Amino acid sequence: MVKPKRIKVFGAALDPADSETKIAMKQAHLQMFFSRQTPKSKYKDPYEAFITESKVLSSESFEKIGRFPIESWLTPKPVIEDSIFMTPLDFRIFLDDNGCKEYADQLEKFVIQKILPDIPLMIGADHSLTGGVISALTKKYGIENLTILIFDGHFDAIPTNFRIGLASYSKDHKDEIAIPFPEMIDSVEDSTQVPLTYNCGTFLYHLLEQGTILPENLIVYGVMDYPGAELRKIADQRVKNFVDFYLDYEKKGVQIIPNYKDDTKSINHLQKALNSIHTPYLYLSIDVDVASLNAVLAARFMEFIGIGEECLQDAIRSVSSLIHSDNVELIGLDFMEIETYFLNAKLKSGKIDKTLKIIDSILEILF
Repeated sequence: MVKPKRIKVFGAALDPADSETKIAMKQAHLQMFFSRQTPKSKYKDPYEAFITESKVLSSESFEKIGRFPIESWLTPKPVIEDSIFMTPLDFRIFLDDNGCKEYADQLEKFVIQKILPDIPLMIGADHSLTGGVISALTKKYGIENLTILIFDGHFDAIPTNFRIGLASYSKDHKDEIAIPFPEMIDSVEDSTQVPLTYNCGTFLYHLLEQGTILPENLIVYGVMDYPGAELRKIADQRVKNFVDFYLDYEKKGVQIIPNYKDDTKSINHLQKALNSIHTPYLYLSIDVDVASLNAVLAARFMEFIGIGEECLQDAIRSVSSLIHSDNVELIGLDFMEIETYFLNAKLKSGKIDKTLKIIDSILEILF
């Protein structure tokens, strides 16, 4: 008799963002300890928040196995001894030296040794770690047998220098276009000198280039950086580089479903993509910024308004129908890019972050 698979839940809070805002948040956190004040955000990382507040995890189907080990200075809430590392240079060196790839490789081993053949459920921050889980699963199940479904406000397969180039054009034409990551242009003097490293914005590029996943087995839903008709008309090379590189993936077979701002259209396109799946296995990765500034206020990147809570739940119901049809088996999932400091935050307008509630509702629909 085959032993039923358990869902093994673990935390993976790699958080190496080098933006001034992000570093300032960590410095303010450390200052709380120096001044002996009570931190405003009580949770150490998304994993702690989730296992504390989740109602779904009380089910016997879930086994909480703790945290994937990460150096404290690279986590959302460093310790006092990490103060000397809280500089843009230290984080930039880590990113440029392919630190995210090293952690993804370590995570691959972690999943193989501690989780498989059970189902990994990762709760974390930097989306680049998803690549480590996917690599472990492709080695067990076979590259040709696995479809990757990603809910994300961004298509994480675009080289950083192309995004910076687009940001540069946008800065010169502020009234013409708005683009993701506008702060990138302020931290880099020459985009041609940016190394093509493995990070949260490029991990899919590397997985595709290495053949870890097949383009025809990749579906990305809810992107807000999709190049529309207006962007495609711009002749500036900085824009063309971004547009051409992006759209080339569609030619290779990747199914990219933009955030249409039309729930019915979005769900219909997702359903069409799900109906096209021919592999026996599915991995689901949810970057919470797919619903940023809507139901989710605790995403690491929030420059656009994502899909609404109802649309997100409808999309998950479509996925649930698929994995309960006996045609496709869900063999792993994750919730990434969660901003620890903003979990359960309440704005002056009265709006409250619902990230933890939404994750719980997704799990309830799926399981």
